[in-house]
Amino acid sequence: MSRFLWPVLVLAVAVGPAATAVKLSKPDRIPAEPTAEQVTLVREGVALHDKGDYIGAMAKYKQVLDQNPWEATALHELAFTYFTSENYQGALDTARLGAQCQSRLLPAFYAMMGNALDELGKGTEAIVTYKAAIKLNPRMGLLHYNLAISLRRAGEQQEAKAAVEAGIECDPNHASSHGLLAEIYRDLGYRIPAIMAYSRFLVLEPASARSAQMRESLQKLMAQGASVGDKPGSINIFMSEPPKGRQDEGDFMPTELAMSMAFALTLGEKPDATKKPPESEYQKLTTAYRMLGELLDHPRSKTGFATTYYAPYFAALTKAGHAEAFAAYAWQGGKVEGASDWATANQSKIEAFLAWSKAYEWPTK
Repeated sequence: MSRFLWPVLVLAVAVGPAATAVKLSKPDRIPAEPTAEQVTLVREGVALHDKGDYIGAMAKYKQVLDQNPWEATALHELAFTYFTSENYQGALDTARLGAQCQSRLLPAFYAMMGNALDELGKGTEAIVTYKAAIKLNPRMGLLHYNLAISLRRAGEQQEAKAAVEAGIECDPNHASSHGLLAEIYRDLGYRIPAIMAYSRFLVLEPASARSAQMRESLQKLMAQGASVGDKPGSINIFMSEPPKGRQDEGDFMPTELAMSMAFALTLGEKPDATKKPPESEYQKLTTAYRMLGELLDHPRSKTGFATTYYAPYFAALTKAGHAEAFAAYAWQGGKVEGASDWATANQSKIEAFLAWSKAYEWPTK
């Protein structure tokens, strides 16, 4: 998102080691309704932007703004074109103007301000800008998400974790927030919380390019609990206890141990003509999620975001009998043996799971 240069700016930032004095003006400008001609010009600008003609696109938006200086959609698209063309200062200035308008695009303008500051190498200002914006709009999940990204870039992992958790409470269906939280959990050593966050991401976004990357990370986490030992018939079990003092997400050690042992048993399976055929990869995956849900139904602790937010969802999902449908849907495209066959034969069960998941009532502050 970008912004058009105007003489009025709404952001005052005190730069320095303690850059905390950030004040955002409340959006008090009410844009005039765009005319039909202005709406057409914006659409033409978007089409030019999509073709890579950024100069032509900006000319269209500026034509609208010459007539209607506070037209929020034109400001939004102009800011976006500035940003895409790597004119980050233009994006920053334009987004500041857009943030003065009363419009549904307000969180997008705030997000653009922080993004542009980050790209300009002003990470500290980006962080304090997001925090100031959140004070004005505490329920805008996108602001918490972007704050978390800036904090993570600054190496503030714990604070980034808290920020994205707050954003998820505002918007439970923002897939990117769950993906970001999963990566933070993984980096900090919270294995079970990371598995839950990655899995929730895949429910919301199961078939994108990002999904493949998320599934790969999730698969490594689920399999890291056990490995074949050096001696014949031996199996190693590993526990990824979070660093000392980091039990704030809850006590998942029993859950992790149980999952590791279950995975270890699959490593020890040997073909036996007298027994039933070994489980498919999809059946093993379903068993793992079913076990996860059953264990999470009886948490050892009662506090922590992962305990109070994610765990009840997976416990309820298992109780409702949706573990198979969940695994087939979330892991679609993951080349899990047996998953596509089950999905083809059980579309009604997948639809029932999706309806259940959509209706699920997430806890809020």
